[in-house]
Amino acid sequence: MMHRLYGKIGFLNNPKLRVARNLYLPANMCETVCFSDHLYVMKNNRTTIYGGGIALNEQQADVAALGEYLERYASSFQLNKKLIYGAYDELKSVHTCYPPHCIRYFTTEQYNHPNFELHRLDEHSQTHWIKGYNYSTQEEILLPFFMVNVENIKGDGLYHKNTSTGTAAHTNLELAIQGGLLECIERDGFVKFWYSQHHQQFKKYDQAFILKQFKTDQQIQQLFDNSKVKIITYDLSEHAFCPTFAVFILFKKGNKVYQSVGAAARLNKKEAIVKAVIEAYQGIEYTAFTCEQFRTVLSPEKMRALDFSQIDSFKKHYALYNLFPELIEHVPLLQDVRREGNYTLDWQEVHSHHIVNLTASELMDKGIQEVYYANLSTRDVQQLGFEVIKVITPQLSLLTGDFNYPYLGLFDSNENWFTHFPHPFP
Repeated sequence: MMHRLYGKIGFLNNPKLRVARNLYLPANMCETVCFSDHLYVMKNNRTTIYGGGIALNEQQADVAALGEYLERYASSFQLNKKLIYGAYDELKSVHTCYPPHCIRYFTTEQYNHPNFELHRLDEHSQTHWIKGYNYSTQEEILLPFFMVNVENIKGDGLYHKNTSTGTAAHTNLELAIQGGLLECIERDGFVKFWYSQHHQQFKKYDQAFILKQFKTDQQIQQLFDNSKVKIITYDLSEHAFCPTFAVFILFKKGNKVYQSVGAAARLNKKEAIVKAVIEAYQGIEYTAFTCEQFRTVLSPEKMRALDFSQIDSFKKHYALYNLFPELIEHVPLLQDVRREGNYTLDWQEVHSHHIVNLTASELMDKGIQEVYYANLSTRDVQQLGFEVIKVITPQLSLLTGDFNYPYLGLFDSNENWFTHFPHPFP
């Protein structure tokens, strides 16, 4: 397969890069980046696409990097032949369409705010639609294109700050759908974790506890037995649909402490912790990259005045607290990350409200009644043996990459949610 991946006329026109090991990674951990910058030839909407992967061996890191690349690649096409243009009230007599009134990204108060530039899709709005499927029934359904793709089509109107959440690549459709669904559950769990930090306390574990809890697990031992970093693990499972963790890694460069964060949802706690901490390790190198990229972009005056209108991407969210650590004193959760103490020894392996598999019937029994997916695979992606899909879960909250447009549509507007400071998620 490698000859089809690389070369001037190959899928990737640049060789893969093995990222130099930093001092903080466990032994044997490898990090790979693959990228291309010839996408204009194929009329892709992005000129350059990168994919990064990290794992405990080089082959797994290569696969992870390629998977991330393929997700971004396939979801950046706007293939007009696959799209239908029209309004819901015109199309519903011919097609099953997702009802606009069921889209609950934002609250009425948000839509009515004078600085809020997004619009609510209604039954008469002309927009593009793409064929998708109901996961429970496998019936076809037309989904608004902005719910599926990572970019809006010019002329469609602004309804959504698009997010890649739910996009996944794998070697077959079923596994890709499962990966996308777990990412949707993870982001929903992290959103609740961040917004509820005023009035919810989540279980916090130190490295020693995790090492003891999994004392016979070689993978956990390799990832957590690392004196060069401090690893803080939060269990979000009580407020998520399956085992979900957020892991913060604190590491020191010079006289300054930086933070990285990763999160993951899986069907068992061990796998969720492993995935979350690997993502946090991957963020260590990303920290330096984002800080350098935005050091002269983010205004110190605005940040210190608590004006976060410039925080309009996940990269900027990630860089913010590393560039301006003084902001941490305003954020209870990030203070708790830095604070020594407040750890628990309470471990709950099973939660009765958790899904135990990803079948449609199990999801519905546990409260996820709506799951849709669209196949974004391009022909060249399929020739490589992969499928790329986007999973859409209207009942689960999304995590915003633009601080000015938090997804609050599923939250009780009468509650005191922590929305006035950006999250640190990449």
